[in-house]
Amino acid sequence: MFKKTNEIEFISSTDYFWELGARPIPAASVIPDWWKNMQPHSTHDNKLRMNPGPTVTAKKCFPLLDGIAAGYILPLWSDVMVNNDPKLPLVQWGPSQPVFDSWNASQIADVELPKGYTKTVLKYLHGWIIKTPPGWSCLITHPIGYPNLPFRVIPGIVDTDTLTTGINTPLVIKEGFEGIIEKGTPMFQVIPVKRENWSSKITKGDEANFNLNHEKLKTTIVSSYGKNTRSSKKFT
Repeated sequence: MFKKTNEIEFISSTDYFWELGARPIPAASVIPDWWKNMQPHSTHDNKLRMNPGPTVTAKKCFPLLDGIAAGYILPLWSDVMVNNDPKLPLVQWGPSQPVFDSWNASQIADVELPKGYTKTVLKYLHGWIIKTPPGWSCLITHPIGYPNLPFRVIPGIVDTDTLTTGINTPLVIKEGFEGIIEKGTPMFQVIPVKRENWSSKITKGDEANFNLNHEKLKTTIVSSYGKNTRSSKKFT
C-alpha cells in the first residue's frame, strides 16, 4: 500500500540486481554536460542585450529543462561491448547474468524502426519492477537530455499500477557503432503520468486577446515563462 498518492516504487526483482544492479535515480541528478556548459547568453561578452534581438539561449528554456529533469533514469548496470562482426553477438558483457535479450524477429517484422539503427531490437534487462499508485502509469522513453547516445529507446506507456512484473525496455543500436557502452550510461527515462480520459475541441481564438497576452509576457525580459507561467516540479 502506498503511503503517498505521488510515490513511485522501484522493487528489485532478485537479490542479484539488488546488489549489482544500477539503481534508479532522479533525472534531475544526471543533467547532461551540454546543458550545464551552455552559456545563458549568446554574446561573446556574456552580457544581456535587447538589440539586434534577445541574446538569451536555450539555457533559459524551462520547458526543455523540465523535460530533461522529469521523472527518473534507469542507468546501465554493466559495461557492454557492441561489435559489427556478423559472426559474434551484437552485444556482449562480462557478468553471468544477461544485460540484454532480444525480440524474436517475427515479432517485430512489421514494426517501423528508427532509420539509421540496426534491425535487431534488444531488451534491456535492468532488474527493477516499477510500481505506481492506482490511476498512474509511466511513460518509458529515451532519456530526453541524451539524444546522441549510440542507441534509441522505443517508447511506450505502461500501466505500472497493475503490472506486477518487470519492464524490459526495447531499444535499437545505432548502425556502424562499435565500442563499449559504459556502466552508468542513462538507458531510459521513467515519467509518471496520471491516467485519465480526455476529450478535445477546436475553436476559433480571440486575436486581440492573444496579442494582449503576448504583450504581457514581453513585459518580463528574461525568463518570462519561468517567472510567470512555470510550476515547479520535483522528483526524489
